[in-house]
Amino acid sequence: MKKLDYDIIPLIISVVLILVSLFVVFTSKYVFDIKHYLGLTSVIISAYFYYKNRMTYYLVFGMSLLVGIFGLVGFYYSTFKVGFGSFGINPIMMGLLVLHISLIFQMVDKLDSNK
Repeated sequence: MKKLDYDIIPLIISVVLILVSLFVVFTSKYVFDIKHYLGLTSVIISAYFYYKNRMTYYLVFGMSLLVGIFGLVGFYYSTFKVGFGSFGINPIMMGLLVLHISLIFQMVDKLDSNK
């Protein structure tokens, strides 16, 4: 049985956010915007690369989160932004990006210690 690495945690959180968003959209009057469809697509592509090529997953998912910080991609039906005026940062995406980067560094440290 293959052990699952911890670097999938941000992807799992993103999938849970998307599932909650889908449930809310189907049971209420909320509608998805183009950024939500882009977020759904980026999570599907990232999940594919997680199993096929881990380094590409790190890059694709990290770039999706980086673009999501500025509100161009969304995983959650509601948009949260912290900032001034029209400039804002999405704290959900920022937290996922910090978690993603920290887990990448943890995996790299683990790989370096094995050599």
